[in-house]
Amino acid sequence: MNHTSKESLANSSQYSAYSDSYFDELYNDNTDPWQYQTRWYEERKRNTCLALLPQPHYERAIELGCGNGVLSELLAHRCQDLISIDGNHQAVKLAKERLAALPHARVIQGIVPDKLFSLKELLEQRKPLSENTSINQPPFDLIVISEILYYLSSSDIDVVINWALHNLALNGTLLCCHWRYAIDGFAMTGESVHQRLHQVFTNNNKNQHSFNHQSQMIDSDFLLDIWQRSSTSVAMQENLI
Repeated sequence: MNHTSKESLANSSQYSAYSDSYFDELYNDNTDPWQYQTRWYEERKRNTCLALLPQPHYERAIELGCGNGVLSELLAHRCQDLISIDGNHQAVKLAKERLAALPHARVIQGIVPDKLFSLKELLEQRKPLSENTSINQPPFDLIVISEILYYLSSSDIDVVINWALHNLALNGTLLCCHWRYAIDGFAMTGESVHQRLHQVFTNNNKNQHSFNHQSQMIDSDFLLDIWQRSSTSVAMQENLI
């Protein structure tokens, strides 16, 4: 999700968790409330995220907060299997329409983080994508958390981060991208969200999770961080080092 000009769409209520009414208002008679399809800002940000992914292809990916599916469609071309989640019924409908020609990309409606803990049945519908995939291995080798965490309560943010810690496969990639400015009606910002992400993944860098901070981009307007559950850089992967 994103939120350029969102201040003009928010009401004065102070949200502490996901708000159905907030997103219902955004999608009311509007199929592209953040102008994903027309703004250069949005296209540039998407291109940056995709360019910084350290692997050209992923087996199984999950995207939290897919909106109308513009980024989802691009991710689907880099993934063998993609699950995209959004809490808004209109956004899910639009994303499904956009991804209709891509059967390996599934769009589901659900509130994050609650929906994350009911994915087992959905994952079991697909056989393992690789012979090397262990039944005990975390299911996702790409987790995309884009423009969503500051809409959640502080405790729910911690739940999502902990879920990501335990559901990213060995050698997998975690991509997090958020708008830097304050959003009217919400306490969290991209700055505070990414500070929390850094605290958690830095502390987990030397234990069994072994996360490596692969990339960081501090743009004037957004923050982008990529962690790998691996100590191997892209140059190392291609034997350049």
